[in-house]
Amino acid sequence: MVGDPMSNDCSFDICKSYAEKYVNFSFYISPTGGASAVRNYGFDLAIGSYICYVDGDDWIEPTLCSDMLYVMEGTKVDFCSFGFDFCRDNGSVLKKISNFKNKFLYGQDIFRAAMLDDDIYTVVWNKVYRRSFLLEHCLYFPNVKIWEDIFYTRKVAYFSQSTSFESKVYYHALVRPGSASRNITEILFLNGLDLLRLERDFIFSRTKAHKYKNLFEAHFVKQLTFFLVKAAFQASSLTEYKKCLKVVMGSEFNKYKNNPKSKFLLSAKVKIAVILVRYPLAILSIAKLSKLLKISPY
Repeated sequence: MVGDPMSNDCSFDICKSYAEKYVNFSFYISPTGGASAVRNYGFDLAIGSYICYVDGDDWIEPTLCSDMLYVMEGTKVDFCSFGFDFCRDNGSVLKKISNFKNKFLYGQDIFRAAMLDDDIYTVVWNKVYRRSFLLEHCLYFPNVKIWEDIFYTRKVAYFSQSTSFESKVYYHALVRPGSASRNITEILFLNGLDLLRLERDFIFSRTKAHKYKNLFEAHFVKQLTFFLVKAAFQASSLTEYKKCLKVVMGSEFNKYKNNPKSKFLLSAKVKIAVILVRYPLAILSIAKLSKLLKISPY
């Protein structure tokens, strides 16, 4: 466990007490530098066979580790994804992800699924990873301010040769209104574009990368569209939403979305959203109505 002494939710003291009570727990004080730096620090200190990331304000089912140990030992996959949900402070569930379509994926199908969020989702904490696999491919989080999960999960999928899925919900992510991922601003989009371009450079620097061109473009459009939808719910004002939209429209977004081969890879739902997000008053009105009906992207 890696603790932050500056946290105000008692997680530091909880981690410390576990390390003092149980011999199979280790506790370290994290460096500064954000989520990427802390996760990389913890990874370098790890000595076990498997890696699982848990954010300090979330919680897991008691059998997560024992059940995933059984899965990883029995299948020999590089990583395994499991079910999760997003919850409010009162424990009510906003959204649940489970019942995966696949039991196993192999080879290039893994990367394709990750790029399109098809069973393999962006979040890093609904997975357990084989540590030897991560070490073999030097899979560390990028040194960025936000959206680090986007790049990391795609790098993992790019190198993976086998993965599995467990539909049971093991992870509960707490949704806090003031968290960084829910504070949608122009700066977030600028940082996100830098991350997506870093991801593109990684993919296109590999051999035979041309075969992933259309897949990356579809992924690029899908990610920015999703965050524009979130901005409709979470941006502080119409002006802020328009700033976010301007950042997106000034990027490669229009070029990529107009590529028929990339567009073909997008679901009907995403294609509709691509159209709607370009009209601020319309998408904000839909978001307002959705809030009244208690519908949220989470």
